[in-house]
Amino acid sequence: MWRVRLTVVVSALIGGMACLGVPAASAANGPTFRDCSLAGGLDPDFVELLGVAAGPEGAVTVPRGQEQVGIEASESSDPGDNLGHVTLAVTVSSPGVSMAKASGAGTGKVLLSAPLRGSKKVGRTYTISWAATFDNGNHPCPSEFTPENTTPKPFVVTVR
Repeated sequence: MWRVRLTVVVSALIGGMACLGVPAASAANGPTFRDCSLAGGLDPDFVELLGVAAGPEGAVTVPRGQEQVGIEASESSDPGDNLGHVTLAVTVSSPGVSMAKASGAGTGKVLLSAPLRGSKKVGRTYTISWAATFDNGNHPCPSEFTPENTTPKPFVVTVR
C-alpha cells in the first residue's frame, strides 16, 4: 500500500512541477559529489564526500595522518522524500594496505566514516567505491535510472 501512495505522491509532484513550469533540480558530478537524480533532474538524491579538500583541477586531498573521511548519501529535500529509507555501502582500497568496508542505513540520509589506513604516507592514493539506494530501496545509484551515474564512479583521495 505504501508503494502505491509513494507512486501517487511522486506522480503528483512531477505533474505539479510540469504544470507550473518549475525546472527540476540537478547538480553535476564533481570531485566530491555524485548526482543520483533520476532522468530530468527529478528526485535529486546524492552522495557526497566530506572532510577533504578539492583543488582547482579536481584533485581531492587530505592532510598527512588524517585517518578517515566522511561520506553521506542523502535523499532530496523534496517534500516527503526526506522521509525515505537510505542505504550506503563503501569500500576503501589503496595499494599496500588492507581493504576497508563500511555500510549503514537511515531515514533521509546516511553518514559513514571511511577509514584511510596508512594515511601517514604522503602520496598514498585511496579509491573510495560506493553504492547507495534511496526511496526505500526503489532507487539504486549507480544505475541506468540515474543519468549522471549509470556506472560506478568512485572517489579518489590522495594524502598531501
